[in-house]
Amino acid sequence: MSLQTTCYNILTASSDAREHKAISKVFDWVLILLVLINVAAMMLETVPQVANVWSYELHLIEIVSVILFTIEYALRVYSSAAAPVHGNTELVHKSVWKRRWQYMKSPMAIIDLMAILPFYLSVFIAFDLRILRVFRVLRILKIGRYSRSMQTLVTVIRNESHSLLAAISVLLLFTVIAATCIYYIEHHAQPEVFSSIPASLWWALVTLTTVGYGDAVPVTALGKIFGGFITIMGICFYALPAGILSSSYTSQMQLKRDRFKDTVRTALDDGMLSAHDMHHIERVRELLDLDEEEAHLIMRLLQHHHNVAENTGSDEPHSNHHAP
Repeated sequence: MSLQTTCYNILTASSDAREHKAISKVFDWVLILLVLINVAAMMLETVPQVANVWSYELHLIEIVSVILFTIEYALRVYSSAAAPVHGNTELVHKSVWKRRWQYMKSPMAIIDLMAILPFYLSVFIAFDLRILRVFRVLRILKIGRYSRSMQTLVTVIRNESHSLLAAISVLLLFTVIAATCIYYIEHHAQPEVFSSIPASLWWALVTLTTVGYGDAVPVTALGKIFGGFITIMGICFYALPAGILSSSYTSQMQLKRDRFKDTVRTALDDGMLSAHDMHHIERVRELLDLDEEEAHLIMRLLQHHHNVAENTGSDEPHSNHHAP
């Protein structure tokens, strides 16, 4: 096995690694721990009492983290050429550097780059430290590489992107309409609060989302009636994206259960589950991120149905023999 392939199997999530699974699992936990320590250090830097006493140690954690994240990113780019193509004929014919460039454009690679790039920019360029801290907190997204639930959510958002975009477009349109109406209703009564339509967008947003901070409140009778109507409509409209996501997430989880059932049914074709079958089923369960108790329940039900089907099939010839 080449160095490139070895690096890929160690750096990828242990559930996807083909070799060196034990080392890959250790690396996964080390990286997750490093990300959590780094984010915790960033948060503690904003506490004056802690920052004044532990400023050197917190800065040291940042430098060490950036060095390790940089090495990790470089190795991921280097080893990405060894990633399995999974039937993608276009990647098979691409050169090594083109496959690496393909990886560098992926969402997780961009997150890895944004986790280290602001630090180096701040060294060579006058950089706003507040922006640097914002990008540092994005490092916690690196954990998403090892979370099947997070990957499922990303898949759901990708699959429902058109529906979500349509729902968000309706929300934005309704927000502008609400801001325009409340401006003309309340402007004369409260010129300093509803000074313009853009300023009224804040009221429309917090009212449609039913948050209602109370910093902008209609005082006229018509304004109060319109505000109540907008609040009710907000409950209806802002439930659309949540409904789309929850429905698609449920469908995605059902699809995973169906794939798991198909795997178990295939393993039960010979009437029994061998040790090899159980190992394969457990690996599929982990890849699909199914609950262990739920997976065992599915297996028991399918085994029961298989045994009932076999017993029914074995009784049929006996029944036919006594049939008139």
